[in-house]
Amino acid sequence: MLKPQDLLVTFKILSYEIGCSSVESRSHNSRKAPWVIFEPISVYDREKDEIIVSDEPDDFEAADLALIEQFILEGESEEQRASWSYRKLAQQLFMSLSEVSQAIKRASKAGLLIKRGAKGVRVNKTVLIDYVRFGAGVSFFVERGKVVRGIPTASAASSFKDIFVSSAEFPTVWPCARGTVKGIAIAPIYKSVPKAVMIDPWLYKQLALLDIFRVGSAREKEEAMPYLAKLKGNV
Repeated sequence: MLKPQDLLVTFKILSYEIGCSSVESRSHNSRKAPWVIFEPISVYDREKDEIIVSDEPDDFEAADLALIEQFILEGESEEQRASWSYRKLAQQLFMSLSEVSQAIKRASKAGLLIKRGAKGVRVNKTVLIDYVRFGAGVSFFVERGKVVRGIPTASAASSFKDIFVSSAEFPTVWPCARGTVKGIAIAPIYKSVPKAVMIDPWLYKQLALLDIFRVGSAREKEEAMPYLAKLKGNV
């Protein structure tokens, strides 16, 4: 049986297959990089703010913050993006090596990943697209929660907010004390997603797209289909 982290690992592997950079240039820094989601809240006063924060006010450990800051400031070279390893996936997805290993095994058995001999695995994009379209919303159904501080997702994500017209008072967000938006909470596909997307904008876009098929309306899902179909062309 597939677990939600299996989809996360599959999308991250596809990110490497496509070769998207974590940041557009190694010379940029967080102040000059609008695509960076990370935002410290060292001066955040919860008692004076009307925003309700997630149940884990700040679950980013010092090592997590250091890794995120490193990627924001330095990114990865083309050579580093040319391949992935289990250890690299674990580090960038904030998962353990055993979690990544088991996720790859399950995804392979389910057909999301295809073995390619001694070279490891590659993503079966046709199966991934079909599963996101028809299965993810059932297998990983999620309900909207309370108003929280978080990272916009689904049709409210930065890649889609100008495309989908919404009359909702609040956007949909992943609860995160280091998020920048006040919105209605939904649980991400896996607990480490708010950290993982801070160093990989492509992954952020795809997981937000996934959430459209988890919580979006029928119209939103239909309008999102062209973006899902683009995965076949490595866009």
